[in-house]
Amino acid sequence: MGFFDRFRTPDASNYKPIDPTLRSPLERDLIKRLQTSLNDGNEPLRLHLLFSGTVQGVGFRWTNQGVANQLNLTGWVKNLRDGKVELEVQGTPAAIIKHLDGVHSYYNHAGYEIRLDEEHGLPLQTDEDTFDVHF
Repeated sequence: MGFFDRFRTPDASNYKPIDPTLRSPLERDLIKRLQTSLNDGNEPLRLHLLFSGTVQGVGFRWTNQGVANQLNLTGWVKNLRDGKVELEVQGTPAAIIKHLDGVHSYYNHAGYEIRLDEEHGLPLQTDEDTFDVHF
């Protein structure tokens, strides 16, 4: 991946499902639960996610922001001192699945491994209208 490629946002219209073996077991379970939510009305939700792997120094925060903005998701993303990346994302289950697919597609294509290590639901935030990079 070239220097400028790190800041190129994947095109949301080209997101394709990712090989399940490239996801952590926790993320595979999350995707299944989100897919079940699609049948229950696709109501918005907010998730706290913690990623590890090659997630710092490769534009991971900016890619998350670009993908989230294309999908009208809100929330934030930030690097942690331990080398992991923390994010909160809010939107419909369908959009969150596309977000995860887009980020994985971009980084798996470059040969980087990203793993979802933790996830839990949070209350919706009604006063938020952007997805930001926190420092």
